[in-house]
Amino acid sequence: MVGIRMIKRFIISVWFLLILAPFYSLNAQQTIPDSLNGVVYRGAFDNIARGVIDGNLIETNFRNHGELSRWNDLPWGVWPRGVGGRHIDGIGVVVSAYVDGVAPDRVETFQDYLDIISDPGFRPDTLLNPVIINYREAGARTSPYNGDLWGWLPLPGFNNPNRVDPITLGSAPVPALSNDLDSWPDFWPDRLEEDDSGWPGTWNGRDGRFPSSDQESYYVMDDFSDYEYAFGIETNGAHSGLGVYYPSPFEDPSIGGLGLQTQIRLFQWANILAEDAMFIIYRITNKSEQDQSRLFFSQIVDYGLGQDEQDDNASYDPFLDVVFGWDSDGLADPTNPGESRYELGYAGFAFLESPANDVNMLDDDLDGITDESRFLENYLALTSQSEIDSYVSSNYNTAQFELFYGQSYDERPAYKAGIWFTTDENLDWIGFTDTNENDVWDIGEPLNNDVGADGLGPFALNYPGPDSGEGDGLPTNGEPNYNELDVDESDQIGLTGFDLNTRPFYESGDNLRDDTWLFERIEATLFSNPDYVEPPTVVANEPFILFTSGEVELFSESNPGAKSTDFFSTAWIFGEDEGDFFKNRRTVQNIYNSDYNFAQPPIMPTLTAIPGDEQVVLSWDTLSVNSFDRFLQDFDFEGYKLYKGTDNLLSDARSISDVNGTPTFYEPLARWDLDNDISGTIPVLEGQAMYDLGSNTGLEYYYVDNDVTNGKLYYYAIVAYDRGIQSSGGDDPGIDPQENTFRVSLNGAGAVVGTSINAAAVMPTTKPAGYIGGGTDTDLSKVTEGSGTGSASISVAVEELIDESKLYEVTFTDSASSVGIQRVTTGYQIREAGGAVLASSNQFESTSKIVDGFIVNFMNDGPGTIIRERTGWVSNEGQENEIYNLDPTELDGFSTNWELAITPDRDGDLTNFVRTDHDYEVYFVDPADSTYRPPLIFGAGFSRFEIPVFARNLITGELVDLFILDNNDNDELNKGDVLFLAERDDRNRVKYRFMISILESGGSQDIAPSPGDKFKISTTRPFGRDDLFRFTMRKQVIDNDLAKDALENIYVAPNPYLGAASWERKSGSIGRGERRIEFFNLPRTCTIRIFNVRGELVRTIEHEGSFNDGSVAWDLRSNDSEDVAYGIYFYHVTAPGIGEYVDKFAIIK
Repeated sequence: MVGIRMIKRFIISVWFLLILAPFYSLNAQQTIPDSLNGVVYRGAFDNIARGVIDGNLIETNFRNHGELSRWNDLPWGVWPRGVGGRHIDGIGVVVSAYVDGVAPDRVETFQDYLDIISDPGFRPDTLLNPVIINYREAGARTSPYNGDLWGWLPLPGFNNPNRVDPITLGSAPVPALSNDLDSWPDFWPDRLEEDDSGWPGTWNGRDGRFPSSDQESYYVMDDFSDYEYAFGIETNGAHSGLGVYYPSPFEDPSIGGLGLQTQIRLFQWANILAEDAMFIIYRITNKSEQDQSRLFFSQIVDYGLGQDEQDDNASYDPFLDVVFGWDSDGLADPTNPGESRYELGYAGFAFLESPANDVNMLDDDLDGITDESRFLENYLALTSQSEIDSYVSSNYNTAQFELFYGQSYDERPAYKAGIWFTTDENLDWIGFTDTNENDVWDIGEPLNNDVGADGLGPFALNYPGPDSGEGDGLPTNGEPNYNELDVDESDQIGLTGFDLNTRPFYESGDNLRDDTWLFERIEATLFSNPDYVEPPTVVANEPFILFTSGEVELFSESNPGAKSTDFFSTAWIFGEDEGDFFKNRRTVQNIYNSDYNFAQPPIMPTLTAIPGDEQVVLSWDTLSVNSFDRFLQDFDFEGYKLYKGTDNLLSDARSISDVNGTPTFYEPLARWDLDNDISGTIPVLEGQAMYDLGSNTGLEYYYVDNDVTNGKLYYYAIVAYDRGIQSSGGDDPGIDPQENTFRVSLNGAGAVVGTSINAAAVMPTTKPAGYIGGGTDTDLSKVTEGSGTGSASISVAVEELIDESKLYEVTFTDSASSVGIQRVTTGYQIREAGGAVLASSNQFESTSKIVDGFIVNFMNDGPGTIIRERTGWVSNEGQENEIYNLDPTELDGFSTNWELAITPDRDGDLTNFVRTDHDYEVYFVDPADSTYRPPLIFGAGFSRFEIPVFARNLITGELVDLFILDNNDNDELNKGDVLFLAERDDRNRVKYRFMISILESGGSQDIAPSPGDKFKISTTRPFGRDDLFRFTMRKQVIDNDLAKDALENIYVAPNPYLGAASWERKSGSIGRGERRIEFFNLPRTCTIRIFNVRGELVRTIEHEGSFNDGSVAWDLRSNDSEDVAYGIYFYHVTAPGIGEYVDKFAIIK
């Protein structure tokens, strides 16, 4: 438990805080400076950036001024990504208010306005209703004086304005995306007050220095440019005939609008349970000098279910705060001519998080707590369950609390821990577990929620070290389940207004650009309006929706004693049908209830895919293996799965169905999992499907796919998965195994424009003529040094990283071994000879991690199997022509005819036999010099006479026991007798190793071995600490002599070309797509000239290839960019210094 003595030291100071007025945390707010290093952090039109978010099955455009899914800008509102089409034609955010205005005829100068509002007897002439919006053309208000945009505009500093498109190499700034490091700024202006100022090089997440979901976007915008109610900024006189208003007239009159700054986060999870939803979270702060006491937060949505919008329908469920739409026939006409119709699903929005009222002395959200807040700091620390009981009973409605949370307060984590800080109103924050009870956090003790302001604990990827609040036993802003990061610590007022109407109604004329019209519409659709008319249950023909929550107040940020920030969020949801839609609605609510957290897969591996000739070489890193699940507080990695497909969704691999026959999981091309006690299939998705945890294969980090065709594009994804937590029965649902998601993004023409780090799109092709791949020339069929009997080989994963200058050494670790105990290989190390370790593992695997572009494959022998080719009588011992045979008559230098049979058991009986991985020799001596007498074993039936034979363990160098079975009872060792080779264990018990039978073969004559004769028994031995491989690497090269001989291998495919090739993309993208044929096995540098049958030059292609590319494509266009005719064509390949080649191909209609 947390150190109680440490907590009690703070109680006196805490009680002092409690006598003060309620204190709102300034630290909880991510403060953005007004300016820094010449950059003014204010919204501007030049900061607008457009991006595409496609982290799950929802794919859409968005802009960093609060607008998503802009109509007629591909892709917009697409679901399922890559297969479906548009469903939503626009999403925007609106904030409006009542403010006190001054009549324009009273203001002739700005000073007049200041004098009027400064008068202690000032009474407003009018109530103005500013409405802040920036929503495509229909909702974009521009100044009538200079054309400037009045509305939401993005701040600088929250993306990289110099981002370069990886495909076009042109300037392409986008809003910051968690999976696009090039889109991030050098530092985050709202994180300058953190320990690592600006959090450079890490994602600026809601929960800390990491993304909470699989793909996120984050940006900041303000309304400072909205001068609709200003005076004299763009013209002489008032801009509006309705009145004059400034949110910060004294401190900064250049601020327009309502003086609001809004942080927006978009969350997408690709997990199968959440792949059909996107979360949109708004964090709105009053940056002005005036308190805003009557604000309304709204969101607008325009439905567009396919090209034909006349059969669109929408409805809503007021109990679930959700609106949903569908198409009458479920089919959509294509957006682009020539494409096929596509199926439509259900699309809708759930209202999740509303602003809060924490000063009205009411329990607005009916959770049993009055006026809770996500920004309070003046906690009381209660250090016993009895103290908690007393406080809760005096301040909470415990029955309502239990109804809201589904459990009583004494079942909450803080109560169970016996330590509670009262600003954690719902009792779910717990500090570190003080295992050794020394009142301080020590390395290895669970931190629980006590991870500090950056949200990272010691096991997190790229952990920078302890930060403020980490492991101090006290709740800190930025830690999970506390204050701003706990959605339930907020007395939310909920959805207070809703309208379901049509787009033509809302977008008629200037409606969305007219503050008066739009505010009156917001007012009219408030549930509290006496004239409120509930919208029809179903609206057909281009439905349009409006969510509203208000009134709420946001005090000026300069007022430390009041709340200046609040929240508003919705979830965009899709489903195959109504049932699926509402199932996803439940999932969305669960994610929200978990503070926008979801089951966490292991760290995503990074995939490298190298094309080859009729093969693709795939390799990945090992970060996933050490994944720590911050939710489960455990290392729960279990294995890897490799997926393969022929489209960017890998849809042909999604072939494992649930109980309803719906394709649910991907069938892996290959799978590897830890060799442990976890394997087989388990029920998941509430029993609707089965999930395969693997079969204890052990881990690998390398795979070669030989089932590919040159010139065809393939998509791969490597995912790591965890073991989950199986249900313990009853009400415990358990936690399903989680695996990484993947993403391959295409543009409208079907070209790959980006992938997640664990995915790749690759086209196998021939290597250049004369190509010799990298590798090693060192013989690794046996260890360079040591007794291990296995071998190794080298696989090159990334040719460009091969380093010829290094001498590499591979060593091993093993379990402690003793006489007769088999050793087990427990790990390996790869290092540069005499240098640092380059790769290591404390769990032995058959393939190593990637080192300098190569992988070492280990063929490790199991222990104790007799190696027949190295067992028997030994001839030419120690020489290169050393040979073994159990029949000495087959060898030179032996006079004996004793043929042997050696087994690790007694005619199949293993009683007292223990297999060993040691080698032994049995040698004969002159009986006049010495003899051996076996020890006595009662009841074993062995004879005890002296023999001129000794046995030795060649690994330990020690003599071992021999026992004689004298089958003819003549007290002599001869044909027909049996020797048992044995050793003693640590308790001096005899353990047999081998039975050595002297066969009665080779005629009746019995010729005993001569002094000096010996035979050996060799067994397989796993790699161990005495073993070493030493080798060097060589790089790939082009051999021009080989290239000359390989010119005749050049070919064209497909040949003939029959109107299309198998590798051309499927329909679904814009246009017909590129037609092409491929020339294969080309020299690295060459010129291809294509002629028609009349000898006219049609096209010249210059090929400047790489080591990995011996092919070039022709798009069936001439040098004049015209499509070529059907017919026979000849091609002439010339390669400087190598030669030339001529052949032909056909294009058939």
